[in-house]
Amino acid sequence: MVILKFISIFFLTSIIYSIPDANVKALWIVRDHMTNPDLIDEALGFAENNGFNHIFAQVRGRGDSFYNSKFVPKSILVDPNFDPLNYLINKCKSKNIKVHAWINVYYLWSSKKHPPQNDHLFFQRPEWIDQEKDDKYILNRSYLNKDKDILLDGEGFFLAPTNPDVKDYLINVISELSGNYHIDGIHYDYIRYHSLDYGYNKVGFSFFSEMNDYDDNYLKDNFNRIFSDFKRNAITEFVKIANTQIKINLPNCIISAAVKPNIYNAKLNYFQEWDLWLSAGYVDWAVPMNYATDNNDFIQNMYMIKDNLPKKYHDKIIVGISTYNQSPRSAGKKISKLKRMRFNNISIFSYNTMVENPNYWRRLRKYLY
Repeated sequence: MVILKFISIFFLTSIIYSIPDANVKALWIVRDHMTNPDLIDEALGFAENNGFNHIFAQVRGRGDSFYNSKFVPKSILVDPNFDPLNYLINKCKSKNIKVHAWINVYYLWSSKKHPPQNDHLFFQRPEWIDQEKDDKYILNRSYLNKDKDILLDGEGFFLAPTNPDVKDYLINVISELSGNYHIDGIHYDYIRYHSLDYGYNKVGFSFFSEMNDYDDNYLKDNFNRIFSDFKRNAITEFVKIANTQIKINLPNCIISAAVKPNIYNAKLNYFQEWDLWLSAGYVDWAVPMNYATDNNDFIQNMYMIKDNLPKKYHDKIIVGISTYNQSPRSAGKKISKLKRMRFNNISIFSYNTMVENPNYWRRLRKYLY
């Protein structure tokens, strides 16, 4: 059945489309298609045959790696002797496809079962995990009990951006990755807080307390704003330092970030001031994940970007289009609208849909070309 599915994919993708270099046509390849050479070859073949000129290949999922690292445990889905990222880079050397290493920055774990690696940060650095205020489950480290399933809150466990040790660790991740691999880009995902209520990591909050006088009436009256600024600045500081480190190792590396599409929602609820990152040059591209299925919501997000970002940055916007939650026609109509709005750079999320339903791509590709 699997063989027939892949044969169907490549039968439907036998025509190679020529895409101008000026237009970014990117494809997100999730880590379950980065586990062995055959799956990587199939994903790469699909991308090449259908005019995609950039790949966001997930190489850091939940605190593990799909590349060789001295301190990040490799995913158990990958043979210890196989380096998926190196394989992908070598396969793309003769192709018109740029490879971006897609990393989940703060996302650490999302399963009810415990990580299989004993050296996973989940076990090794529980003091790095972010939390809501007075979250006893996190504070008491009850989740470390291997005799019980993990109780998940929303998406799961995040590293704390406010913890200085987390920042140093992630800079080391970035430094190692950009120093050891000649990649075309590094793509940040989950570069945000879990939600508005998070940010109360014990170490991070102690750091905030040392910076502020709690007896000061101004702080008491303006706590939410001051604390929000602190949380927001923690991520921006990481993005700024990471930019410097990456550019030292790879001066031409394209730094991009998958971000919430509503600029104000991103900034206020997830502390993602990505418009500043773009204007300050901390990232080269912003990739708003405009996964709204309703056309009005989708268009409203785009007009918010268009109206609030100077025109010179519009070509640095790579609009994320979802395929997992809408029909090919619905996704295609959004692509057509983007063209009319002069947003010509897109990324498709994700390759998984094309594997699961080859007919999806046959119906969608006409909107791209």
